Amino acid sequence: MNKYYDKDSIVIYNNDNLEVLRNLPNSSINLIYCDILYNSGKVFNDYNDDLGSPLEAVEWYRPRIEEMRRVLADNGSIFIHCNWRMDSYMRILMDEIFTTTCFRNRIYRRHSGERGFYRNFDSQMDIILYYVKDIRNFVFHEMRDDKKRTVPLFENGFIESDNNIISINGTVIDLGAQNLHLMVSRPQFEAMLANDEVVLIHGLPYRFSNVIPVGNLWADDDMLDTYSRIRTAEAYDTPKPPAILERIISMCSNEGDTIADFFMGGGTTAVVAKQLRRKGIFCDISKKACEIAVSKLSRS
Repeated sequence: MNKYYDKDSIVIYNNDNLEVLRNLPNSSINLIYCDILYNSGKVFNDYNDDLGSPLEAVEWYRPRIEEMRRVLADNGSIFIHCNWRMDSYMRILMDEIFTTTCFRNRIYRRHSGERGFYRNFDSQMDIILYYVKDIRNFVFHEMRDDKKRTVPLFENGFIESDNNIISINGTVIDLGAQNLHLMVSRPQFEAMLANDEVVLIHGLPYRFSNVIPVGNLWADDDMLDTYSRIRTAEAYDTPKPPAILERIISMCSNEGDTIADFFMGGGTTAVVAKQLRRKGIFCDISKKACEIAVSKLSRS
């Protein structure tokens, strides 16, 4: 297995990703992002996006996802970017390999405006499946700014939990008795208390902080695709906007961590990882993809 590129702590392999994965040490990657093959049946200029039936595709992905879990650090996160053709199948596969407990969220990324589908609802969303290796230990940096906001820490509905009874500055609140439950874990709640971020409003806990809420619907303008779906892109057929990777890498890893993308494509993940002062291991079976990625890295 030969390195195609190795500079500034960024390594690129022009190999099948399964081969690369099998040669990586256990627990050596802090964050994995993969914009996988969507199994559209399309043949592009530089790769074939046809893995057969969805079940055949799942079996192709299975050893790769198993290896990704093996190489992921104990506090690591993984993001699998797909679309409606594979997201349900990949969710089941990821649940099987990572367990349902380690599923964190399904992120919906708006990729375009309406494109005029015939006798169907238009498809404007991709899906990003977000898992962690250990639900008790993972990296997640909240986004913050100068403006403070008030958001509830409770929600309707009783859930049997040790968090039902809480104490704030000597005031004991039994959320369960009010058919409510705390939406954060006990350690998270205690951390908010220690940071003076918890306030009582009408006898119920709210968080008052400068944290920017980030939902699972990513429809920002800078996350829209910039390429045309009716012409071949100049750089690569389906490049993802850097804003997607900037959000994922900055929120779910630390400076100096190792980021990996085993479906590298045009190298957006590698470029953003370098800009955010992370190390990286990347690969693609397409030589064109490697050439484009290296060209982008040389300009970043």
